[in-house]
Amino acid sequence: MKLLHTADWHLGKSLHETSLIEDQRHMLEALFRELGNDDYAALIVAGDVYDRTIPGTDAVELFSAFLAKVRASFPGLEICVIPGNHDSAQRLSFADRVLEAQRIHIVGNPERSFEPIILRKSGETLAIFLLPFLSAGTLKRRRREATAAGQSDAQEFDFSDEPEDEPLLSQRDLAREAARRFAIARADPPARGLPSVLVAHLFAINGQESESERIFLGSAERIDPALFAGFSYVALGHLHRCQKVADRVRYSGSPLAYSFDEAGDEKGFLKIDIACGTEGFPVTATKIPLTPLHTVARLSGSFADFYAGTAYDAYRDEYLEITLTDETTVANPVNLLRPKFPLLLSLRQDIGRSETAGARAERSRPTQDESREGARRNEREDFSRFEELLWGEAPGERVELFASLLGEVADEA
Repeated sequence: MKLLHTADWHLGKSLHETSLIEDQRHMLEALFRELGNDDYAALIVAGDVYDRTIPGTDAVELFSAFLAKVRASFPGLEICVIPGNHDSAQRLSFADRVLEAQRIHIVGNPERSFEPIILRKSGETLAIFLLPFLSAGTLKRRRREATAAGQSDAQEFDFSDEPEDEPLLSQRDLAREAARRFAIARADPPARGLPSVLVAHLFAINGQESESERIFLGSAERIDPALFAGFSYVALGHLHRCQKVADRVRYSGSPLAYSFDEAGDEKGFLKIDIACGTEGFPVTATKIPLTPLHTVARLSGSFADFYAGTAYDAYRDEYLEITLTDETTVANPVNLLRPKFPLLLSLRQDIGRSETAGARAERSRPTQDESREGARRNEREDFSRFEELLWGEAPGERVELFASLLGEVADEA
């Protein structure tokens, strides 16, 4: 049985104040085409559908249109969605009971996570469990007798020495409670004996993060993937790099790069093929690459290389972070380079040896006479020194503009 695993869409996200909604529309079109390329039983979205708990209307409309298009084109496809830590579970799972009739399963309440969704296709059967991001207090520690068949699976999650009905606060404790209940649910009908898939949004131990995630702090917030070793496959969301963190446990990664440290990462989706009729339910994972509307690139070189050279012309239409390696500060480089590189979003200056920022700071310090007690501060001269500290010079027109604005403020006062 084939599943398409994706996560961390972050619809509505901006990169350095630049909207990515058209890039995300392009991504969803590619995802839709992939659904038609194979006989998938389910589409899995492992959290962070939106970038904010209250998403913008353009993001909501994009998700809604995608669901409607998929439902109309692939009526037999199960769509399985969970909220991540960026989503509002209540908003995302609005009308979930109605959507279930359309084979769109959005589980926002963790208490419903232990009710399996049974998939049947081409004579094969599979149980899917959907575990949303576990916020503090969303599960309480509970105990009930496991069935005889499930007793052995649940034994390692026996916390009989810990108080019952206590709200759980840390990710580790929440995950342990969820693992105990899953061990029982997999042993009970209707999931008993079936291959099973867990969809979850969490930070697994040994996972490689990037700059664009909202990282959980503290060791108690990182989850040992061994807790979910009883599943045939665990489809994770949260970390934006596609990676395998344990046997049969994978992050699909975000389908788009959302930070410059992800430049060069191959993005896409994961095709998961589970041999439901074979002993041990072997799993094959295949990466489906995505060609983005714009790539994200980090470049470095001298200002002249970018401004007058041709070596970087191939990057004109890409999202760029440029680091200038000139030995002195270049004034207004973004304004000068943006006509040639319209998607330049970030610029850094790596000042060389000839004049360091420290040297300019030393040169701009006030003299002993200027700093002696009782000396009157001259705001215009302070501004000039500040400009020199930043740019190596103080353009006269900027100093005059500052002086004019300073005069207006003084008049109003």
